[in-house]
Amino acid sequence: MGNLSVSEINADISLITGSFSSDYRVIPSASKVFRVSILFPMLAVLLSFASISMVYVSFYSDINSIYGYWDYFLSEGWVVTVPTAIIGLIFAFMTYSNIIMYMVIPEDVREKSLIFSHLRKVVKRTFTFFVGLMILSVILSGFISWFAFGIPALEFALFLVLNITVGMEINRLGAGLALEKISNLIKKI
Repeated sequence: MGNLSVSEINADISLITGSFSSDYRVIPSASKVFRVSILFPMLAVLLSFASISMVYVSFYSDINSIYGYWDYFLSEGWVVTVPTAIIGLIFAFMTYSNIIMYMVIPEDVREKSLIFSHLRKVVKRTFTFFVGLMILSVILSGFISWFAFGIPALEFALFLVLNITVGMEINRLGAGLALEKISNLIKKI
């Protein structure tokens, strides 16, 4: 995103706050917001299953069977998958409020808004980078089993980096105060 003037940011904030007075605004259901917030944690759990599968196939090839995999999962594989699921649930619940704040704004306003389009690009780039690292970790876990622990570690790191990055971008754009007002308006709804 290039440099923006204060008047462009103020106009964008006015567009966003003005959308709350419209009657065509749709308030999303809790289940829809939770489904969106759980997407990445589910992907992380699937990738953790893939990483322990790579470890099993690479290092326990003499007992390759469904029963052998199940036995491996219950004895050692759960150490990677369960923390990934727990971190994923925390991730989902912590991002729930951000997602509901994003989804309560009408879609046409989200598309027009400079702030939201920039934040959307930042979030997509961050997700893409971390998913790429997770896939690399899955592949490398076939060679070095410790890389299987990269999935929960990267999931936790994504949570921290995403919150820090989005917070820095909001503050950089000078929209922190306006988004706080939007949050207060949503709480009143």
